[in-house]
Amino acid sequence: MTLSVDLYCPGRSWLHRLDPRTKLVMAACGVAMLLAMHSVALIAAMLVLVHLALVSARIPWARIKAIWQLTAPTMVLIVLLGSLIGPHQGPNLVTLWGWGVSVAAVANALATALRIAALALVISVWLFTTSQSTLVRGLVALGLPYPFGLALAMALRFIPAIAASFHTISDAQRARALDLSKGGPVRRARAYVPIGVAVIITSLRAAENLSRALSARAFASDTHHTELLTLTFGWRDAAITLGTIVIATAFLWARWALGLGASPLGL
Repeated sequence: MTLSVDLYCPGRSWLHRLDPRTKLVMAACGVAMLLAMHSVALIAAMLVLVHLALVSARIPWARIKAIWQLTAPTMVLIVLLGSLIGPHQGPNLVTLWGWGVSVAAVANALATALRIAALALVISVWLFTTSQSTLVRGLVALGLPYPFGLALAMALRFIPAIAASFHTISDAQRARALDLSKGGPVRRARAYVPIGVAVIITSLRAAENLSRALSARAFASDTHHTELLTLTFGWRDAAITLGTIVIATAFLWARWALGLGASPLGL
């Protein structure tokens, strides 16, 4: 079984060709704007823009649908609870058992729910169009120490490897008549103990082999590290980065100075 936590969708779109630092700035500015927004209309407009960006990058609809399915339960819970316990201002939409559900409460809950989906999709634009190796190289280029970047790259690489090891050991133990489905939660948890021990031993053995491989390649030395692939920050990246920062700064100024997007029911 091949498992992966990499969300990257290979492609040659304009988003794929952008420098990872540019996409990180876009994601950071989008998150900052969404956190400052309280208007349902503005958050919905941001969702439309994010979907247009994903479509232009030719991201499969199954990936976009998976994000919505992941956030949908939380969104529904927020709308239901937020509508009941939210601010009771203005007219009521309905009255349930003597408890009024106001328009303001519904709008505020809807804005919060849509913001969660928008935040997930904004981050997904970055992750869907940036491979793990390029993402790490971008973080290192921004100042992340090289050992930390290598540690992050190895963690992203070994998470699916550990998960695959867990499934392999589980299948082997089931073949030896280990039943993981009978009994209550405590008994089933105890049944996973031998699997957990085997996974820990396998992980420690892999870590030991990895440390020896790094030592054999003089990783701890003070010599300069060379790179096979280098990032290029071109004029297109500079223009998009500058434009994104200007738009985000202008919106944040309008938000706090003019009250743009402060009300869930207005702009």
